Amino acid sequence: MDATKLGSADEATREIALRQVMQHLSNAQWNQTTPELATNVHRIIKKVTGNVDPYSQLKEKYTRVALAFYPKLEAIVKQSEDPLLTAAKLAIAGNIIDFGPKVNVNLEQTVEAVLEDDLAVNDVGKLKESLLKSKKVLYLADNAGETVFDKLLVDELLKRDAEVTFAVKDAPILNDATFDDAEIAGITKIAHVISIGTDCTGVLFRECSPEFLTEFENCGFVISKGQGNYESLSNTLHKEIFFLLKVKCPLIAEDVGVKTGSAVLKRTYVG
Repeated sequence: MDATKLGSADEATREIALRQVMQHLSNAQWNQTTPELATNVHRIIKKVTGNVDPYSQLKEKYTRVALAFYPKLEAIVKQSEDPLLTAAKLAIAGNIIDFGPKVNVNLEQTVEAVLEDDLAVNDVGKLKESLLKSKKVLYLADNAGETVFDKLLVDELLKRDAEVTFAVKDAPILNDATFDDAEIAGITKIAHVISIGTDCTGVLFRECSPEFLTEFENCGFVISKGQGNYESLSNTLHKEIFFLLKVKCPLIAEDVGVKTGSAVLKRTYVG
């Protein structure tokens, strides 16, 4: 596993971590969600290796790469006929890139491809309607590096007089964004940044802080980035949620109703 290799250079330690992970997975309940399983796996690796942030160097590297590209992205949004849609597409482009250990992408080509193609699900019209009705937005971050792309969309929300709260993980887990990552990306200068109160992947409500739970319930609507958050929240139908992500596996593709690899901006809400 990449996490064990990043977590420790010692082969014996990596083997212990992998054995404990396999033991945990063999005893795991079948009704656990993917975010629950992933959270427990990475907590085991961090505990065994003693490395609380195995992805730290990669997160820093790709945040710098994204920041260097940011002026071009900003110009694209500014020149667009529909800045909100363009900023949303670029935020999804950040999710497509997924700044992880095996990333090897051309940023410019990825951005061009996303802008040229139609979204497989495009609920930007509903997003604009929601912004007219409510200005209090909770934005759930996904990965570090990707947060630089998120800043474009946060900026566009602010231009429409939205009050944005940007939620990150309380401590490192995988390459998910924490407060430090949001600060480096420049999010803390333009939005209120809070922790969800835990280091889980996705959102595990039973572990989240009272502050985050209050923000979630009291906001007008939620913007949720990434597949992990979708897996956690797609059945949370009492709250209006806009999911921005690249669909990366067949099960999620079937659930969303699109092909694997699709980029989507999908609203879910029953009321």
